[in-house]
Amino acid sequence: MQLPAFVVDSLVPQHEPLSPPLLAVACALAALPAAWLAVASDTLLGSAAGSLLGFGGTGVVVSPWFTLVPAHGWAGAHPAALWILALLAGPVGAALLGLLLFGATHLVRTGAWLRVLALEWAGFAILRLPALLVGGVVSGRPGPVNEIYRRLGEPQSGRWAVALLATLVLWGAATAMSRLALRAGGGWLRTDGRPFRRRLVRVVAGYPAVVSLAGWSAVAAWAAVPWMVVWVLLTLAAVHALTP
Repeated sequence: MQLPAFVVDSLVPQHEPLSPPLLAVACALAALPAAWLAVASDTLLGSAAGSLLGFGGTGVVVSPWFTLVPAHGWAGAHPAALWILALLAGPVGAALLGLLLFGATHLVRTGAWLRVLALEWAGFAILRLPALLVGGVVSGRPGPVNEIYRRLGEPQSGRWAVALLATLVLWGAATAMSRLALRAGGGWLRTDGRPFRRRLVRVVAGYPAVVSLAGWSAVAAWAAVPWMVVWVLLTLAAVHALTP
């Protein structure tokens, strides 16, 4: 015997999807701990890579901003290739770890909160890579590219090439992020048209990326404040424009 519809509705909980503004707020809140985890994994992976490459471990301490940072830097004479590998291992490793976590949360059925956390970790980590590169254009600022320049003699002629590389990496990262967002949030909002897909990507990826990148930039100070603001907004525009 088939039960009346109103009886079924009363017995089976109905979970209404969040509205776009509430979904954007939830994803933005998830982006902050996700960014912390990504930066922490960057520090730990960088220290491990340095040990494996013969630089020795840097140790880890908690900064006044409650982030994990190296206790000390590396010293000694090492080939250029080893310096590049050691200094880029952390950021690249954090991005790969975020992508692996994102894939695992979709391969194995997990809660929505974990899928959102994995999405924001992967998104922040991959969108942070071009910011780290473009930070190398500004001499004297912290970051792996400026550290490579300092260790290898600071060749000023290579900075515009790094800026071009950062632009290309931003294009690839924004493209990847839009596709990750569509895969993660395809069941949360409409995706049956490009305007709807762009709205979904802005809500679950673009606005949270602005929050996490802005928070990280305020701590890292990888460029002057106006340049950091311009780059964060450019990242949002790229994610929006490259949504398929």
